Formats: sequence, C-alpha cells, structure tokens
Amino acid sequence: MEGLGRDLAYGARMVRRRPGFAALVVATLALGIGAATAVFSLVDAAILRALPYAAAGRLVYLFDPNPRFPGIPVEVFGPMNAEFYAWREQSRSYAALAMYAVTGMNLESGGSAAQAMTARVTGQFFDVLGARPAMGRGFGADSAEAVISARLWRERFGESRRVLGETIRLDAKPYRIVGVMPDGFAFPHGPEDLETAGKSTEVWIPWAMTPREKAAWDDGAGTAIARLRPGVSVRKAQAELAAMMRRMDARKPEMFRGGLAVVRPFAEEITGASRRPLWLFLGAVGLVLLIACGNAAGLLLMRAKGREAEMGVRAALGASRARLVRQMLAECVCLAGAAGVAGLSVAWAAIRVMLRFGAGNIPRIEETGVDGRVLLFAIAVSLGTVVLFGLGPAVAATRSLNGALKRGGGRRVWGGASKLQRGLMAGEVALTVVLLVGAGLLLRSFLNLEGVSKGFDARSTVTMSVRLDGRYGGAEKQNAFFRDLVERTRRLPGVEAAGAINYLPLGGGESVSTFQVEGKANDQKTLFEERAVTPDYFRAMGIRLRAGRSFTESDRASAPLVAMVSRSFARAYFPDGDAPGKRLKDGDAQGNALWWTIVGVVDDVRMRDLEETPPMQIYRPLWQLGGNRVSVVVRSAGDVGQVARGVEGMVRALDPAIAVAGVATMGKLVSGAEAGRRFQTALVTAFGGMSLLLALVGLYGLVSYSVEQRTGENGIRMALGAQRGSVLGLFLKEAAGVAGIGIVLGIGGAMGVGRLMASLSYGVKPEDPATLAGAALLFFVVALGACVVPSRRATQVDPVVALRAE
Repeated sequence: MEGLGRDLAYGARMVRRRPGFAALVVATLALGIGAATAVFSLVDAAILRALPYAAAGRLVYLFDPNPRFPGIPVEVFGPMNAEFYAWREQSRSYAALAMYAVTGMNLESGGSAAQAMTARVTGQFFDVLGARPAMGRGFGADSAEAVISARLWRERFGESRRVLGETIRLDAKPYRIVGVMPDGFAFPHGPEDLETAGKSTEVWIPWAMTPREKAAWDDGAGTAIARLRPGVSVRKAQAELAAMMRRMDARKPEMFRGGLAVVRPFAEEITGASRRPLWLFLGAVGLVLLIACGNAAGLLLMRAKGREAEMGVRAALGASRARLVRQMLAECVCLAGAAGVAGLSVAWAAIRVMLRFGAGNIPRIEETGVDGRVLLFAIAVSLGTVVLFGLGPAVAATRSLNGALKRGGGRRVWGGASKLQRGLMAGEVALTVVLLVGAGLLLRSFLNLEGVSKGFDARSTVTMSVRLDGRYGGAEKQNAFFRDLVERTRRLPGVEAAGAINYLPLGGGESVSTFQVEGKANDQKTLFEERAVTPDYFRAMGIRLRAGRSFTESDRASAPLVAMVSRSFARAYFPDGDAPGKRLKDGDAQGNALWWTIVGVVDDVRMRDLEETPPMQIYRPLWQLGGNRVSVVVRSAGDVGQVARGVEGMVRALDPAIAVAGVATMGKLVSGAEAGRRFQTALVTAFGGMSLLLALVGLYGLVSYSVEQRTGENGIRMALGAQRGSVLGLFLKEAAGVAGIGIVLGIGGAMGVGRLMASLSYGVKPEDPATLAGAALLFFVVALGACVVPSRRATQVDPVVALRAE
C-alpha cells in the first residue's frame, strides 16, 4: 500500500508536468463517462430500480383479451364486473385483488372548479399495492369518502393539516377527505394506465357498485390488479386464472366468449414498451465509452513512445516489468479519477437536458438524477476505463526496454505508428460508423414520421376538454350545454370555426365498435374507430371532405340517423365511390337495430398515434348520440391563451362547477406524439456526433504522431527529390487505409445492429443502402479533411534540418 501511494503521488506529478496532454485525455474520457452515466441514470430510474410499492415483485396485472378482436392492445381488455368478483372469491393464488377505473372529474372546492384525474377503486386497492396514507386513513364503509394525493394537498389545500374532514365535490357529488397519500404515490400515472398517459391520479374514491352491477357479465370498465401469495409464480397464477375463465365462459355474452387469461408482472407491463429502446441506448453509449477509451489509449501509446528511454533506465536500475506497468497504471488512475469527476458534471448537465427535452412516455423519467446508485456506477466506469485505456499502452511500453536504451529514445528514421495504434484507430472508426448508421436510421425514421399524412391540419387549432357531471343526465341536457358552448365559442373574436368531438385525435382516448354494412357480409371481428362530432368539427380540424356532405345543425335526435366514414372505409366497402346513401347498422342499449345512412366521406385521421395506419373510421353526430364529455376544437388566427381564456369564461358563465382542462394546440399534441421518436433520434444522433468528434481527434493524433516519428524519413525523401504532393499523399494514404478498414468493419457491424433497431425504425429498412453509404461517405470525407492539416506539416520541413535532428 505504501508503494501504491508513492506510485499515485508520482503519477499525479507526471500528469501535472503535461497539463495539455492530461486535459485532452481527461476531456475525452469525461465525455464517455458522462454520457454513459446519464443514460444509466435513465435506465436505472425506468427499469432497474424497484417500483415504489411494497414487495413490488409480487404485483401483477390481470387481463382478459379476446382473440376475436385483433389489433386491440391487451390493456384494453379488463374483466367483466361479475368475472372480477368471481376471481376474488375463487382464486387461491392471490393475497388481494382490486379493480380500478380512471377518468377526469370536475373537482370543486373553495369556490373554484378544476378537472382532477380520479380513480374509482374497489376495497382492496391500497392493500394490493401495500400503500397507506401518510396522513389520515384509507376507505371505510362510507362510499362518499376520498383520499387525495400529496401533490393535490399542496397545490389546492396549502398543506393544511385540517384538510381531513373537508368536503370536496366531484362531478357535483360531495366527498369527505379521509386521507392524504405520501409523496411519490400517484398510481396509476403515466404509462401505468391507458387513461393516464402524461398525467397522474390525484383523487381516489370507492367504487360503490350496486349488487346488479357486481353481477353484470356484459359490463367491464375497470383494470384488475393483484398481489400474488408468497411462493406463487406468475405461471401458476395464470394457469389458475385460465381454468376459472373456462368455467365462466358460457355466462358471458357470445361476443366476449373465448377470452384468454393474461397475468403480467407490474414491472413488465409498465416498462415493457421502453425496455428495448433503453437497453439499446445503453449499448450505444457503451460504444461511445469504448471509443473514448480507445482514443485515450492511443494518446497514451504516443506518449509512451516518448518515454521509452526513461523506462529503459528504470529497468536497468532494477525495476521489474510488473513494477513499471503498475507505475503507468497509477498515472492512468489519476487521469481516470479526474475524468470521473468531470464526467459527473457532464452527466448532471446531460440529465437536465434530457428532462427538458422530453423523453416521450418513458416511465418514471422524472426520477432520473445523480443519486448513490448512479454515483457508484460512475466510479465503477471510471475504474473500468483504467483497464480499457491504460493496460494496453502500459504493457506495450514495457515490452522492449533494452532496445529502448540502445535507441536512446530518439526518433526513428523509418516507420510511424505501431500496429496496435492503427488497430485501436480502426476499431474506433468501426464503432463510430455503427453509431452514425444508427443515428441515420433514426433520423430518417423521424423525418418519415413528420412527413406522414395526419389527416388534419394542426395549425391554428386550439383544443380543450369539458366534462359534464351527473346533473346533466340524458342526451337532451348534455346536447343543450354543448350546443350553447360551441355557438358562443364561434362568436369569439378571431374564431374561424368551432366544433367538438368525444375523443380527440392523439388525445389518449379511444372508442371502437362493430358495425354491419348493408349488403355486405357481417364480420363481427372488424372493429371500427367511432367518434361523435358536432357540425363544423371537420372544418375546425382542417379535415377534408372527399364526397357527399358534412353534418349540419339539422342532424338532431329527431332527424334521420346519419353517419360519415373515412376514405379507407369507403374504399374497402364501396370501391365504386358510391358510399353516400349506403347504410350501416348497430344496436342501441336495448339491443334494437339502428340504421345509419352515410352522407359523407372524409380523409383518414391518425387517432391513436402517428405510426400506425389508422383503421376504418365512422363519425356520427353528437346531437344524435349525446355524451357527457367532449373536446372543444377551435380554429383561430388569434392568441391561443386568449381563446382558451374565452372558452373557460363561457364555461364558468354556463356552470361554475364545470371545469376546462387539457388546453393545448393540435400542434402540441402532434409534437407529444412525436416526442418518443424525437428523443430517440436526438439521443443516438448526439452519440454519433460525439463518437465522430472523438474519432477525428484520434485520427488527427495518429497522423500527427506518424509525421513526428517519420521526420527523418521525410527529410531523406525530399532530399532525393520527392515532391510535396507525394509526401502529403503518403500520410493521407496511411490515414485512408486505417479509416477504410474501420469503415468496412463498421458497415458489417451496423448491418447486424440495424436488425436490433428494426423496432425503432419507421419507413426505412435496417440495411438501407442509402443510410449505410451516407454514413461511410460522411466519415471518410470528414476524416480525410481532419488528416490534411497534420499531413501538410510533413511537407513543410526543411530536409537539412530534418536530417540534422536525427
């Protein structure tokens, strides 16, 4: 230990003697360590860190998907009410089961109203999650109790301890606050539920079902969660659930029979969509770290060549080779330590940028930061880099110590960079090309996504959601409120058109149904996206009418039932272009058949996201269907905030207990739909840029070193009549050879990595020739440009001076 201390002290002195060299090595390594640490913090928060629930490994989701409806996410298929209560009574695999359903509700307290994400939950909900209120208690026998989140407690009640017992109104019904959940508990939030994407639950209330509702085999609006008993595996729980479902299948309506039992661990369900991209990002940043270590190793090799005489003298005085290697590694530890400290600063800044940039729907992204686990990772990476960039140069520098004494440490007349140096550089080039190809694939995918037809014009369109409560029972009252609101909105200054829809495109909600087309085979497996809209909605959204007419104010409940369909619908069922006038059939709540006459055809609209081809779509008038929730859509050339304030004022004037929520432009919703791919593209492009910079620095250093080592050779060549161009070409040829080998290896590696990235690509193949050729050409051109400067230095040396220097 005493010797190690002396080695470290000597290593620190040697680092201080060459501050320029040390700064370059530290900066190179800090870039790689900082990037790796930042991405690890993201992966740790989203995947590796345990979920914030007691014994989270035993928590599972229970789904009941039906194979008769392909293309619908599994998460949509929750159990029927009667099915859930049968599971709870008959199952032996679960310690507790619960069901929840999330929706926005009008929360009224202190004389003001706002929309709050509210979860209706069955009795064992908090038991399943192992959660307890930080203040107050959970639910009792009273169905008019509420538990609120710590965030809502702070923002709306000023952290008052007297909040317990206060009454709030949710959709005009009174609830008494009995508990406040601890900080960080907001289940479900973000990707934990289809309804809470980008949002957090703020209020929990008991799901007080009537005996009739509990016995319903044709009604299921909730998501089931459970806690496994100790020792029970997911596979065993799923087998038991499947057996129960087979016994109960005959009691379901025929359309919903044949469901499949799916039991998924919480972690898998919540992080499943993000796991592959995040692991790929960690792999990509690992390549950046390898490139940085390769660069540092190349720099150390160059320096070691200049210390051959020193190493020879030390060996002659009795130092063993192991002792010399340890000495050089001690210097590397000093460099890596400084790089680790600098890398943490880089990581902290990178994390701030990632959080501000927006990472799409990555779970628990808000928990990303530099904590103890991330700090340990940074230390481990810093120490690991010592082996990656220090051991090779140390061994190479102590290989031939007697020869070093004979040469006296001077320049050699012949020869340049060693095979090890050229090999390291070729490896750097190969890894850089892999990252450049990956960045190119994601960049092209993002451009393809931006260019896709969305079916609507997002410019100058403002949206906001309004939800009515139980006081507006029946379609007549609901339609009267929304008709008045839309009509008043049209009269606002600068408004060109205003309408409303029950589920806004890219807004997170979804409604699908089966229909029968008159004269066509009845296919109960085909699901159509359906929407209820008001007249002028299509004009407000900029959705083009392709045939027939749009809805009018005369399409009311007392008028003939009408519908509009998308172009894909019209092409599939009426290829001759005669869709207007044809009819569709569905059933009402009592099972009566209703016929709807098609009056118009509009463009297909991307409702769920921008990457999936939209299914066939059917629109029906809101005035004929009714509904208690809509998104108001306003096309205006005026200020977005002014329009939103105008609509909020009108809602308050119509009913102070109704709140406006989700104010946004369609452009913002489109941007949100692109956020995940934009984040992926930006991150990998940043990695590609970093690797390109590091590789260029490495090539520059390699050529500079070669020029210095071959000064005598250059002098002889020029003394014998060699032209400057031939000397310049000699070094450029050497650099091009190294780059060419690396590019070939990189293209091969990129084709393999591209297959792993297939799920992240959109509209471009992993082996796309244009991307591969573009990445190779970009690197080759930029690399040669970077090598010209040191190569020209070789042509500017006086031959006489060069020969005398030997």
